[in-house]
Formats: sequence, structure tokens, C-alpha cells
Amino acid sequence: MEVNFIGPLGKVTGSCTWIRDQEKGWNFLIDCGMQQGEMTADQWNHQEWPFDPAEIEFIVLTHAHMDHSGLIPSLYDSGFNGKVYCTKETAAISEVQYKNAMHLNPELFTQKNIDNIKWSHFRKEPVLGRHHPVDQDLFVQFQRSGHILGAVSVSIYWGPPKSPEQRSIVFSGDIGPQPENNEVLPIIRHIMNPGKHNYAVMESTYGSINRSPADKDPSIRRGHLKSLINRAISAQGTLLIPAFALGRSLDVLFDLHTIVAEDPEHYQQADFYYDFPLGREIIDKTCKFWSTTESNRKKTRPLWLGKQIFDLLGLTKNDPDHLPQAIKAMNATSLYKDDCNWEGLQEGNIIAKNWKPILSKNVPSRQELTTSNRPTVIVTGSGNGDAGKAASWLPMLLPKENTIVATTGFCGATTVCGKLLSIRDLPVPDRRMNSNIIHWPNSEQSIAVADIMASIDDIKGYSAHGDQEDLLNWALCNAKEGHLPAGGTIFLQHGDDKNRDALRRALRMKSAKLRMELDIQIPSEESGWISLESEENEEEDEDFKKIIAILKKRPDLKEHIRN
Repeated sequence: MEVNFIGPLGKVTGSCTWIRDQEKGWNFLIDCGMQQGEMTADQWNHQEWPFDPAEIEFIVLTHAHMDHSGLIPSLYDSGFNGKVYCTKETAAISEVQYKNAMHLNPELFTQKNIDNIKWSHFRKEPVLGRHHPVDQDLFVQFQRSGHILGAVSVSIYWGPPKSPEQRSIVFSGDIGPQPENNEVLPIIRHIMNPGKHNYAVMESTYGSINRSPADKDPSIRRGHLKSLINRAISAQGTLLIPAFALGRSLDVLFDLHTIVAEDPEHYQQADFYYDFPLGREIIDKTCKFWSTTESNRKKTRPLWLGKQIFDLLGLTKNDPDHLPQAIKAMNATSLYKDDCNWEGLQEGNIIAKNWKPILSKNVPSRQELTTSNRPTVIVTGSGNGDAGKAASWLPMLLPKENTIVATTGFCGATTVCGKLLSIRDLPVPDRRMNSNIIHWPNSEQSIAVADIMASIDDIKGYSAHGDQEDLLNWALCNAKEGHLPAGGTIFLQHGDDKNRDALRRALRMKSAKLRMELDIQIPSEESGWISLESEENEEEDEDFKKIIAILKKRPDLKEHIRN
């Protein structure tokens, strides 16, 4: 077996890894995603593949984000005719995204290509954690990665089961900020342990970033959001929250419902809207999956629904009467209060008793919002402000001094929200002297900085990507009985070189302190095919092995080791 890292190398988007065993006739991919926002995006998305798509037997897809899944329809157009192994949730979300992206990329794929996708799901329970056969002595295993609904890390095992000849490699996919018992996001369940493998391939998107404890505290995040709503109420203005469709906007909706349930009388004076057609379509398509459970010999647990929901509502996660209540609360976050007969939750604490749908169905027009004195909260797309409904609301609301625009995640410096954040701390008199113009891409819309009277804010804690600490925990601290490396050799991809280098240094330092002998590699385009059969790779770090040898003799020195 051998692996070829096609992408992303030194980049964040465009995930695609090619694996083959020429003797066994195995030939497959892990992910096949678009590049987005990269200088090489056009070249990558329209490339001539280094393999013959017709010879690829199958694809294993980690999750639905387009930078991992977006080129699968076009691969069918190029001759691929195999199965796509993924969770049911990933397939459902991907189809919605493909259909919405089709008009933006008509040269890449058509509805026919989407219809040709052969989604394949493992049906034997447990779906997560079980070795699922895909060929003779070839197995796929999924573990929840805590990123978005349906997202998994993928392990590939080859060789006779339970034999010394069997070997394995695990692909992290995107790792979320969801360590067990300390989840950051409000909905998704915790990361599963990847286990011990010969090789691990892991992302490094935030390999150089360590978020502060405050940025990881859900109560602080909700407190920040609550303060913004209260400001909008005091000013009788509008709080506009651009958010991404997949995961992010639903997290925001959940927090809004929590805040209202804490003090329903106070917040009944505000109107709440979800003006986001793509987000609505994804929610409607996937709401059924929150009730999915999975059993092993000892217990039954929700597959995706995080226990922080149970804790917040005063429910017990393993009580069969409480699970339907948690699911009901979850589903309420996307219901319209205008046309649902809400009966309330029957179990739980005071927040549960006050829980109810808060969204109004009929989004106000420009004139209605201008003439109304009702405080208004609008969750809308897109998250970076460049397109979607955000591009409609922002030009109208930014000139109003009783408007607050609050971003909910990373926005590139060249995006509309990125430019707004750059003037966040600029006083209004200084804005009025500013000659810059903010333009919307692919549009004639623009606004002068001098005309922006709105307050700009940034709510931390909604990122679905783990930081360096989360990545280290996945790679090195994933065994309940102690530390266990995900792979004896770890390959770092899916991050720019700054983040890959920083993560490698952090991995070396932590593994040295734990007295682990670990080989950490940063593949490049020149790496080509790398064998997965030898115990040691050709690029082993001899200096690192010397450090390990010293530590075994002198453990008292481990605190003084520096790379």
C-alpha cells in the first residue's frame, strides 16, 4: 500500500489523497474537494488529474464541506463510476450544497453529475468504530471528529484481521473543538478517539493558534451574544449576524433560543428572523438526524447530539424519557413561532420549561425595518458578507447608527466582513474622513467607509475547527488509559506552511515530554508516492530519535527539552 498527497499541501482547501496497492488492485481516494480562496483555485478546480478517474474504485468522504467534497460530481463527469462511502448525514448535506453551488460552477458539474453519485453508507451497527469491509482484507472505520454534523475521521485497515500483518492509516478530516466533557460548540457531540495506527494524516488549519480559555467558554460566548441583543433592544435597532450555512448558523440559533429561554419576558420585545434560504434548506434536510442513536453491547447514545444540550436543559443523557425532550428542543430552534403548535418541554430545568420557538416567519422589508421601532435580530448568510442575504442587508443597515453587525468566525481580509472588522475600532469621526470604498465582489454594490455608522463586532467561539491544543489532543492524548499516538508516523497536510511547521514543533515538544518516539513529516508536491509498508520512513528525524533516547535515560530533563 502507498499514499500520494495530492492536496492540500501548504494550503487550507482542496483535500484529496490517493491510495493504491498495485499488487492487490486497490485504487481509491480520501476526499475530493475544491480549492476556495486560494491563488491556485482555478487551476486546481479545472485540473487534469494525475490519475485516471475511471480507474478509481471508490472515494471515502470525511465530511460535506466543499473543500473536501466539492469536486466529486465533476469526477463522475471525468469517468469515475465508483461508490462514495460516507455517513448519511454527509451525503444529505453534500447534495444540498451541490445543487446550490451548481449555478456558480456550471463548467464543473451539472445536475446529471449530481444524480450519478453512488452514495454508499455502512448499515451494520455501530456505524462508528466498526471495521466495515469494502474488499477482501480491506476495511474502513469511521470515528466522529466533532466538526460538523456527519463529519468523521477515517481509518483504513489492510491485511488479514487481527493478524500481525494488518496495517492501518487514519485520516483526521477536520477536527472540531469538541473534547469530551469540554465541548465548545453547543450541539455536536464530542470527538472520538482515533486509536493507534501505523500512520496518521492530520489537518493543521489552526496548527499555530492557541485560543484563550475565554474563547473556548460557551457561557462567555452566549454572554457576548446576549449583550449585543440587549444593546439592540436599548437602541431599538437591528443586530445582523452573518453566519455560514453549515453548522455555524444553527449554533447561533441554538444560543439565541437559550438566551430567550433564560428571560422570556425581557426578550419578547425583540423580533428574531432567520433569513437564510441555504441554511434553511440544510436544516430542513438534516433535522431528522439529530434523533439518530447508536448502540453497542453496553449502551445506547445519541450519534451526533452533544450532551451539553442535556446539561443546559437539566436533562439526563441516558434517560430514555429525556432524549425525546432534548431532540424536541433542538428541532424547535428552526421552527417558526407563527405556524407551529408548541406544547413545551415536559422535563428539565427552568430553561427547558421556558424553551419555545422564537423565529418569526415573514422577514420585514426594507421599508418595514426602517419605519419600525421594534428591536430586531437577523441571522443571515453568508458568513463573510460577500454574497447571499448578507449582501442585501449590509448596504441597507450599515449607514444606521443603531445597527450592530456581528461576525461569527474567520473572515479573510479581502472579504466584506473582513474589511468591516478592520474599521471596527475606528471612531465615527475618523470613518467620516476615510476615503476608502468597500465593494461587493461580482456586484456593482459598494459603500463608502465614511457612510458606515453601524457598530461592528466579532463573536468568538463559533469556529468548528480545533486549535493547536485540540490537534495535539487528537494526535497524542487519545487513550483513556493514557497517552497513545494516533500514528507512529504523522503526516501534516491541510494547512499553510506556517501552521504545518508550528504544529510539527508542538508535536515534537509534546511527544518528547511524553517520551514517545514519533516521526512527523510534512509532505510536499515532490514527495510523490510514499510506501505504507515499511516500519520506518526514509525521512525519519534522527535528531528527534536522539532526544527520545536521552529522555529514556534522563527523564528529569524532559522539562528542559526545546526544539
